[in-house]
Amino acid sequence: MGKASRNKREIRARKATPTLSGPADEPAGGADRAALGTEALKRLLSSNSPGELSLAGAYAFGYMLLGYAEREGGAPDWIQACDPLDTLFLGAAFPQAFRDPSEFANLRDAWLRHLRGTAYGKSVQRFVREAVTASTEYELPVDDGELMLAITARLERLGLDRRKLPDRLLPTKALRGTRAFLGPPSDLLLPPPLPDAGSQVEAFWGTTADDVLDDDTPCSILRTGLERLHEAGFPVREEAAFLLPSLYSALLANPGEHVHHMGEHALAWAFSLDERSPLAPVLDTLLLATERGLHVDDTLGHLFAMPTFTEPIPSEALLWTSSPGLALPAVAFDLGITRVVTRNGVITPSELDVAGTRARMLLTDPEDEGSEDTAEGPDADWSERLHDVRESARRRIRKKSGSPPTAPQDSGPPVERVWNADGSSVVRWSVDTPEGRAMSDGLKDQREWFRDKFGREPGPDDPLFFDPDADEPIPITEEYLNDRISEFADRAPEMGIDPAFFHAWREVGYIVTTANRNMFTKAEILAYTRAVNRHRRAAQ
Repeated sequence: MGKASRNKREIRARKATPTLSGPADEPAGGADRAALGTEALKRLLSSNSPGELSLAGAYAFGYMLLGYAEREGGAPDWIQACDPLDTLFLGAAFPQAFRDPSEFANLRDAWLRHLRGTAYGKSVQRFVREAVTASTEYELPVDDGELMLAITARLERLGLDRRKLPDRLLPTKALRGTRAFLGPPSDLLLPPPLPDAGSQVEAFWGTTADDVLDDDTPCSILRTGLERLHEAGFPVREEAAFLLPSLYSALLANPGEHVHHMGEHALAWAFSLDERSPLAPVLDTLLLATERGLHVDDTLGHLFAMPTFTEPIPSEALLWTSSPGLALPAVAFDLGITRVVTRNGVITPSELDVAGTRARMLLTDPEDEGSEDTAEGPDADWSERLHDVRESARRRIRKKSGSPPTAPQDSGPPVERVWNADGSSVVRWSVDTPEGRAMSDGLKDQREWFRDKFGREPGPDDPLFFDPDADEPIPITEEYLNDRISEFADRAPEMGIDPAFFHAWREVGYIVTTANRNMFTKAEILAYTRAVNRHRRAAQ
């Protein structure tokens, strides 16, 4: 591990570590919260024991485990990313050990699904609401160590210490033999290929990524992914092991994601889905194909026998959930809460997919890659090859829209998203295109507006897009932006524009156009397109 990487992780650990008492220099309010939390923690630990836990007791045990992990050392880094809901599950599952953060998160989600519909599922919702409420009241991130201790004192008031979880609902029993833990049964029967399976498979290989650009079925997305990995130098027609990573790469992966980790991330994603998902049989077939030594074409024959292989991919498969820190915001949003403040920033419903991308990318440290790859390795030019694939897609879009093809001397797309290894990204506009020049002119106008309003040049810490009603330069809020988008939607019919585009923009947090389509993953494009269609149907 590189020195810079270790330093970053130590800083994250110090910020995240819950302690059994508040800091000595804490203000009186914080000290009182720490004292109350510590007393509640002691009561809950004394009135609960492994296998005999209330939800409040499970949280207390999980909090104790986090503190113990910090004091003793040797705990995996991902432990420090746990938020209150992760902590509750960690305590409920004790002494269960987890191989990695993805297994932890997948089992956490499976357990929450198991509780759904029970009285304890309602209690989990109350727990999440209380955690977010406390975060707002104390002005602390929901996963801050100080806040997580303070929450302990509030759980008894909620009554979450009164009923013990029945044995059947404890994770050690409830998750035994589940798909999230073991994957598909090794003896699972696959549907026999249809009589015309050979012609279906032949037609599948005769299709290109350009042909299925706008298709949203697992079949078409898999074909796109296979083409990408083939162009990256992998023997996708000979090895069934590349089928699942191909589907994942075309749906969720961004160009900043190292191909070396595609298989690992694909497995975590496949195990995360509810066994009741219509996509589960498709993923199970891909998982078993390698284990059973199936040929790629034979595997495709089984897939074509499943109706869901050629039906729209379900929306629940479009998000990465296999990391700590992602379940609490999702539950909060289901409850109508619109924002969750974390140590990594504010998460809103429209930014949950971005939070998932960042969490996934942080599973692996780019400094830990070592020197396994050589210039001749298949992923040495991965980003370049992905760029070629995306450029081919853009050419097809331009052809369909009737616009002239890009001239050879053109510098590139008007807007592109450059991904970093940690999941963050930078948007770049080419000033050599009409769109880029318009954006450049707009930024100049914005700077002029800043000078006119505040009487000075914007500094390095000043927001370029600021709240026009504020006396000081502060960033525009999401509420302000949403209000403006709503105004655009109201005026859209006058301009001959479908207002559903703007309503979808507000819902998912971005807008997909022909010019910027290359910035987004397939999952993001599907999320936006489906939002547009929902708002169109609602307007009818």
